[in-house]
Amino acid sequence: MGTGTVRKGDSVSRPGLASMQRKGRLIGIGFAAFAAVCLVATYDYSKGRITDTGSDLVRDVLASSGNARECARDVTDVVSRRIPIGTERAEAERILADATIDPPKPWFWTPDVENSTVSEGQTLEALRTIKATAFVSNLLRVYLSFDDGKVKRVAAEVICHFG
Repeated sequence: MGTGTVRKGDSVSRPGLASMQRKGRLIGIGFAAFAAVCLVATYDYSKGRITDTGSDLVRDVLASSGNARECARDVTDVVSRRIPIGTERAEAERILADATIDPPKPWFWTPDVENSTVSEGQTLEALRTIKATAFVSNLLRVYLSFDDGKVKRVAAEVICHFG
């Protein structure tokens, strides 16, 4: 074979076609690998990640509700163990103030953490984030009513906030 000989399968009309196909294949493989990493990381933060907290109340609620995967779940019995009827108002407010989480710090989303307390006369409503994922935040909503400065009624539920 000389210098001017064309072999079967060679492209005379498109001399750079083989190298372009190689580059396209590498770009496709790179994109697929990036998508796989993002998928695994998203699944990890949305399903398997355990919430970091120093609060016994949050730990008990997460343990009782299967790591807070259930929405609209009544957890009054769990909260009543930490804030029983007859607890002083200041102690109940301290327990609720301590019910916080250390949200995850992923690189691809910012967790929404909602913590609020509204007190009107003899009632108090507290909303605390107990789990934050890329798609949903699980919140603990606690209602307390007081009589003579002591807890008279307790109601609590786990709710989900999508978005």
